[in-house]
Amino acid sequence: MVYRHTLMNWNYLLNGVRLRDGKVKDRTKFNKYDLRNDFDDDYARIVFSSAFRRLQDKAQVFPLDSSDFVRTRLTHSLEVSTIGRSIGVSVEENLIKEGKLEEKHKGKISSLLAVTGLIHDLGNPPYGHFGEASIQKYFKNWFSENTKGQKAKEILGIKKVADFENFEGNAQSFRLVTKLNNLKDSFGYNLSAPTLATILKYPRSSVEGNKSKEERKKLGLGISYKKFGYLQSEEGKFNLVKKYTGIEQYRHPVTFLLEAADDIAYSAADLEDGCKKGVLDYQVIIDVLGEELKNGSEEEKAILNSFIKNFQRPEVSRQDKLDIAVQNLRIEAQGFMIKSVVKEFLWRHEKILNGEFDEEIIKVSDAANMREAFKKLADIIFNNREIVSREFAGGKVIHGLLEMFVKAVISDNRDNSSTEEGKLCLLISNNYKDIMKNYPYELINGEPSLYDRLQLVTDFVCGMTDTYALELYRKLTGIKL
Repeated sequence: MVYRHTLMNWNYLLNGVRLRDGKVKDRTKFNKYDLRNDFDDDYARIVFSSAFRRLQDKAQVFPLDSSDFVRTRLTHSLEVSTIGRSIGVSVEENLIKEGKLEEKHKGKISSLLAVTGLIHDLGNPPYGHFGEASIQKYFKNWFSENTKGQKAKEILGIKKVADFENFEGNAQSFRLVTKLNNLKDSFGYNLSAPTLATILKYPRSSVEGNKSKEERKKLGLGISYKKFGYLQSEEGKFNLVKKYTGIEQYRHPVTFLLEAADDIAYSAADLEDGCKKGVLDYQVIIDVLGEELKNGSEEEKAILNSFIKNFQRPEVSRQDKLDIAVQNLRIEAQGFMIKSVVKEFLWRHEKILNGEFDEEIIKVSDAANMREAFKKLADIIFNNREIVSREFAGGKVIHGLLEMFVKAVISDNRDNSSTEEGKLCLLISNNYKDIMKNYPYELINGEPSLYDRLQLVTDFVCGMTDTYALELYRKLTGIKL
């Protein structure tokens, strides 16, 4: 080995220890034929979960869309997992070849990226990022304008209030996999510490993180301070993850690769979906790509020229020739971005392991211009009237559900099934209610605290699919019986 001492060490970063007992599970003890690594085990736990299945009815770009073509959170997560595995194979093979990773770890980085690709959006509420924004807006208004909300703010304190006002799908994903699977105990799916560390794109609390671009620049903070990764209720498990993996206050190195896989998956795929829905046309794509790639690399320009040739081929007279050209563009662009990310990670390997790098790796790679071009095209898609109107409607649904269920769980009548509040509480998932009752964050006078009860509502709402949230809202408001 030509291994140099670094702050973080791959032996800890890939050790597979689990939070329940602080040990690596020895599967061969029970089954001598089970030769999977720890992250393959994690993969199976997630892919068979109900939380993962629900992603099939959560929006990626187009909320409540009836088309079978456009991507959902489920198909997106599968694509991130696939791209992540590809990146992982190339990274670990090169690290082993360069003597920076021991042979015994072969297959682990790719498996780790495969499972975290499945998890990364697991806690997102209905209607995508607009759902997150709706939850944030609701609680900011409730804590400042509602009399009971103002009193609740005094009881909870700054950190817990920030968990709701800055609500974040990444933090909810960490909570979901570490607690909200009521199968055995309070450890949820009992995933390995490296898996949990890797999904922590923002290893910060809701008070430490959430720094704007301007604040980060002024304070000299990196991308890991952009949002936050864990709620106060999961701080203890977050600290265990840090302890077992040795990441301290930094991102797990594989997190940079997961973030890149996510970017690569949705940036090119959004373009494909946008064309299929008629939001983008050939001229718009050419104008944006031409402008962003005019100072790009020769490889980026070659990809653009290839797209033009594929669209303008005289022998192609099909009505869907734009779709075909865009699919080829996606394949070539994703291949280029994957290669660029692998190259950049290998070059910055020691800085990453020393916590000296805290940027989006794709934005400092050879594919930076390509990524920016796709981002500009995505902005056009997200400003489409169909998407905006559906997001607005989704926001109304989220707000309405929160208004009803928050009022119910803080009411003194919440346990009285003959009252309106009691009836609403009966509608909340028994799984989440059992978890709150059996594993509360804190008890006040023998009852789950106000913080626990508010989390019960966000757990319930985030666990809904787009369609279920809409149908429940319609029923509870009398729009549909």
